[in-house]
Amino acid sequence: MGSGEIRSGSAVGMERLALRRLYRWAFLIRAVAGILAYGLTIYLDLPIVEDARYYEETGYEVSREWLRGGDVEFAVFGQGAETGRLLVTVIAIFYYLTNGVRALPLLLVAYSAITAFVPVYVYWFARELHASEAAARRAGWLVALSPAFVFWSGSLYKEGLTLLLLSVIAYHTLRLQSGWQGRSVIILALCVAALWGVRYYLVIAVTLAAGLSLLWARARSARSRSSGAPVFLRQAAIAAAFVAVVLIVGVNARADHVLVENDEGVLVELDLRRAGSAREARSGYLQNASIATPEEALQYFPLGLFYFLTVPLPWQLGSYRQNLIIPENAFWLALYPLMVVGISRAFRSNLPGTLFLLMMTAALCAIYALLSANVGTTYRMRSQVWLLLAPFAAWGWEEWRERRRRKWRVQTTDRAARIARAGTR
Repeated sequence: MGSGEIRSGSAVGMERLALRRLYRWAFLIRAVAGILAYGLTIYLDLPIVEDARYYEETGYEVSREWLRGGDVEFAVFGQGAETGRLLVTVIAIFYYLTNGVRALPLLLVAYSAITAFVPVYVYWFARELHASEAAARRAGWLVALSPAFVFWSGSLYKEGLTLLLLSVIAYHTLRLQSGWQGRSVIILALCVAALWGVRYYLVIAVTLAAGLSLLWARARSARSRSSGAPVFLRQAAIAAAFVAVVLIVGVNARADHVLVENDEGVLVELDLRRAGSAREARSGYLQNASIATPEEALQYFPLGLFYFLTVPLPWQLGSYRQNLIIPENAFWLALYPLMVVGISRAFRSNLPGTLFLLMMTAALCAIYALLSANVGTTYRMRSQVWLLLAPFAAWGWEEWRERRRRKWRVQTTDRAARIARAGTR
């Protein structure tokens, strides 16, 4: 074995150690946060994880029905169980395996063990963008330690699984941009189907972003290689498979009345939901806005997007829960300029991959700019956008530091030259 191979093996080993450390800390912090949040909610009656308790209780009831040998209709437990059926199913499977023993702390630990893979996948898809190992590691730690990711992943919220599925989809789509990977195709198809069980409205947006980016990436590759036609056809088959999955799942969901529909139109239904969310929550904003028509939705979108990406601002004090997230939100607001710098650098390193992540980000922003209407919902959904932007923030920080170093070296060199000139006089 040559010295180059030894160095390569050593680098791989160091990378694995770093990823294990990243995972262990992510798991520990999420497990502690989840158990603490439930303890405060149950024993001190603080309203911290009400929605998560609903999923846990529903999953427990489903497991009891299974243990009795009965069939379960998720619609019986309400719309929340139907739209979050993947999370409810995961909880029900856990309680089924414990034979109905309601071991909530163990469930939280198991859930944290699953969602702690999110920072690891952030590292991996940052590397697929050709980010340096240091930048990818910073992106992973940013997601591992940021309270938004810790809370939503440690508690039994749908966001934990949503973040995991989005990060896996991002990673394997970026892998497929560089070549055929049968394993990645299978994983992507499974993740798209699973995504329908937590955030069904994200499926089409994510699938279109992945399919378009794969077709465009392989088309560019085909133009630069003589064997491009077969590769392009193969990549087109991948995109067609994504579309097929969406259509199949969409037909089933439509039959089960999962998709939001009414006689007046989707925008009218979205407007009712947005208005209700804005008025019922203490942290609601833009209560009098309307998106019931395409014209109103277009007019509202820029302002809705601004609120979605920024609230709560440092001076927007409210309930204790809203005040708790202000420091973290201010930190992420400060990262936005670095994200722009990181995106600029990523364009030079991996244009197809960068466009794919930006398409996914734009799709999420378009959806949530119209749907989010209170600070709590915005904070929860915005974590999905921060997930995709974390590598750019870390890359921008690296670029900013390099520019500072170059500027310092130039200033030091100029200062030394001036001193030398002064000494010769």
